[in-house]
Amino acid sequence: MTKLLEKEIELLVCSVNRIYTYKIMQAIGFKCIVKRVSDKRIKRLLIEISANEARDSEYWLKNIEDLEGTGKRFTPLFLVNLRVSLMMRILGARGFFEWVIIAEDEGIEDLSINALTISNFVESEKWTRIASDERLHVLRIKKEVLGMESWEMGGSGGIRDVVFGANDGLVSILALMAGVYGATTESHPILIAGIAGAIAGAVSMGAGAYLSSKSEKEVMAKENQRKGIRKKTTKEEEIKRLIKFYHSKGFKEKEAEIIANKVFSSMAAIPEISIGAEVGLTQEDSWSPIKASALTGLSFAIASLIPILPFAFMGLIPAVLTAVLASTATLFIVGASKAIFTRKSWIKSGLEMMLIGILAAAVTYAIGLAIPT
Repeated sequence: MTKLLEKEIELLVCSVNRIYTYKIMQAIGFKCIVKRVSDKRIKRLLIEISANEARDSEYWLKNIEDLEGTGKRFTPLFLVNLRVSLMMRILGARGFFEWVIIAEDEGIEDLSINALTISNFVESEKWTRIASDERLHVLRIKKEVLGMESWEMGGSGGIRDVVFGANDGLVSILALMAGVYGATTESHPILIAGIAGAIAGAVSMGAGAYLSSKSEKEVMAKENQRKGIRKKTTKEEEIKRLIKFYHSKGFKEKEAEIIANKVFSSMAAIPEISIGAEVGLTQEDSWSPIKASALTGLSFAIASLIPILPFAFMGLIPAVLTAVLASTATLFIVGASKAIFTRKSWIKSGLEMMLIGILAAAVTYAIGLAIPT
């Protein structure tokens, strides 16, 4: 690899290793969902897709070896297996594949950018072509296997609602109570303000999550209608729909019924294989608005108890210190857990959330001090 500079090799290895890891994760993920499939043809397809992803991962590992001159694997495979198993339990199958495919997309984007910065024209063209080929492969997996457009991918089920509900509960209630503490030296008003804020916030967050999730489902339903994808119906419902259609075209009731039955028989003879639908990766099986609302509101309420409870059982100063320390530590944990979705450093994410909470509390405390009592 004398054609590449040391810094260029370092950047390429970083990008290629990310893609390699996500390839392995996809291979393991597809193998895991084989067990839930009843259709033998889809089962074979999933096994084949898993094997293809595994072969692709070996190709990317070979690229790492060519760049570094070593067969070193950055991530031990048993750790990758453990990671996939945990993520599929927490995020669900759909959430996991959304996460890992978006992550691979980002790795490919990094590779494309790094390829453009290579000083050697031939090597730059080579790596740009490799990134482009892999992007096409990912697009095929999204559409043909999972049945999702790029913009449709961003879920992760209830864990997302829990994380963001808890985050808002901690920051907003800590800031609210800090503001009240700045204006008064009594525990009781602070406690009342915290409880009122927690109830109002939980209701507001729950309602917001419900409307957001409902709107998302409505957009998906409209988009599916545009693409010609109908919701699943029973045999009786489908025949009834066809009878109504042919009746509206001028056929008599009996004629419409005969035609509808023939058309339905013809449609049923054509197997409509959808891997995404079979294994629970479609939008129809995604998190419901009511569940999203309940989880977001509940997580907001539970998280808000952390800064509230000390004022119910302690004196003013010990309660303030306990609330601040407990809230700060919890903010770091919640912020770090956001790295599940952002794929950024968990330490950086945790510190960022912790600083936001501290800043919000400091600002409202200063405002409370400034208000004359």
